[in-house]
Amino acid sequence: MGSTFVPNDKLVEAVLDIELKAPVTVGLMLSNDNPPKITKLLPSSNFLGKLFVGDMILTINEQKIANIGDFFKFCKPGKIAVRYKRDEYCTCTTKNLPRPKPDVEAFEFQFVWRTGGMPIGILVYQDQEKRIIVSMVENGTVASHMIRPGDILTKVNDIGCNDKEVAKKSILESVNAQRRVKLTIERPGAAEAPKSTVSTPGEVAVVPQAPKGPNYDLPLPPDVLAIMDANRDSCRKQCTNPGIIKNLAAGPVACGNGKKLGISDATPEENVVEYDPSEKPLKATPKRVGAA
Repeated sequence: MGSTFVPNDKLVEAVLDIELKAPVTVGLMLSNDNPPKITKLLPSSNFLGKLFVGDMILTINEQKIANIGDFFKFCKPGKIAVRYKRDEYCTCTTKNLPRPKPDVEAFEFQFVWRTGGMPIGILVYQDQEKRIIVSMVENGTVASHMIRPGDILTKVNDIGCNDKEVAKKSILESVNAQRRVKLTIERPGAAEAPKSTVSTPGEVAVVPQAPKGPNYDLPLPPDVLAIMDANRDSCRKQCTNPGIIKNLAAGPVACGNGKKLGISDATPEENVVEYDPSEKPLKATPKRVGAA
């Protein structure tokens, strides 16, 4: 996020750029406070996942919002800029660094907490080259929005680290003592830096366009279309091919072409089991191993 941390106010003021498409579904409720605060968000709202309950709405397109009526009035189809204040427990700023290698990108993430004692939410391991690599990122944590599994941790608070235990200790001590920590990571094979639609006041957030997928709905060749058109109703027509069952015996058996066919009954085969008819004393079957 590109928000600005305000430790005295405990609130983060930021601008959200969003494009609304017709029909617009506002789907939220505001309190009567000044500035108004979001009290409810519906699942159908266009702002779901962008604004949250508790956010204070300041302006829309630099027009002051005093009540829900003003909010509806400025929520028209098109791009709007919503300035709001949010009580952020933790904020993160991202800085792009020069590439150490052509296929490796580098970032600097600075996390700032309002209070200490909260883990970042990552697990790391050390490979044979003494690199500290992120193995897992816990969902819903601060790191889940910026850090990805496979990222290589190179520095903690601008100090190089090549030992996993030392890096973990440095992160925990920094969070608990200073309520902030700076992580420098390298991302192999990354195509682009992590981006956010949230910008600081006065900045313009650039929303990246999603790449278009291949178009598989291509027109078929004319000869294929002609064959499909000729056989369109083939399933509704009666078959005119002759039957493959021969007339073996007299017997009324209906066939698809209307002819009478007869099929003789085959005599079932009998298998005779050999046995000794002489009288012999019966023997008890021995018990299986392990039976009671």
